[in-house]
Amino acid sequence: MRICLLSFVFSLLLALTAHAVAVQGRVSSVLIDERSLEVELTASEEGELAVGTPQTFRVGAGDLAIGYEGRLIKGNAAYYGKRWHLEQVFPLDGQGAKAAGDVNQQLHQVTAAMSRRKYVKQGEYIPNFAMIDQHGDFLQIRQLQGKPFVLNFIFTRCTVPTMCPASSTRMSTMQDAAREAGLEDLQFVTITFDPAFDSPGILKQYAEGYGMEPENFHLLTGEPSVVEDLLRQFGILTMDEAGTINHTMATLLVDAKGRVAYRKEGATWTTDEFLAAAKKL
Repeated sequence: MRICLLSFVFSLLLALTAHAVAVQGRVSSVLIDERSLEVELTASEEGELAVGTPQTFRVGAGDLAIGYEGRLIKGNAAYYGKRWHLEQVFPLDGQGAKAAGDVNQQLHQVTAAMSRRKYVKQGEYIPNFAMIDQHGDFLQIRQLQGKPFVLNFIFTRCTVPTMCPASSTRMSTMQDAAREAGLEDLQFVTITFDPAFDSPGILKQYAEGYGMEPENFHLLTGEPSVVEDLLRQFGILTMDEAGTINHTMATLLVDAKGRVAYRKEGATWTTDEFLAAAKKL
């Protein structure tokens, strides 16, 4: 796993060194052997790439696995290594896309009316919201209704061992332990608070690096405004500082009806305490 993660970080650092151009277009073909997507561009920032003609982009392993064939996407194009690359790829259409927009508009209205001191506490119900998972699919959290889930927040570029990496390791370990304990309905949800960087493809690679099984593990990203609303809803504080994100942490167990059954503040928590709480549901 360590080799996989080091390779993942190295590829991200390469992308960060290149000038990026925002583009939008429809994926016409997935070129597996070339590790590329062919995209017919509909928009290109600064006019650096021709609109209306197919352009081939090398993409990361996560984006290649998702493919997005036939779908409208946006991303940041960068030229390095003698070819064009496409990073931070996000789908703009697909099943559930319109409904996701409607749900998140309602979420924003509710959040805007909230007191700054209010957030979802233990015993309270979480709001519905919609994001994009590591498969590039739109997901409303109410689609998990009927099954309990553990929810946490991370960002993939976090380098503090005791924070996001430790939390992700425990979530992956808990997934295995839950299966062994017969808690087959227990789901796992991780939301990034770095959506400008953490695209579905990035989250897909991240999940694989931590050994997270995709059947019941949902890593979610979306528009920055949606993430900001969720941070307020769940009482997570973040601050951009010195090229990273300083943040508080909270991990929650949500029951099958959408109520927070257990909430633990901070970076120190154990899989055993959450599994014990899940067994009582």
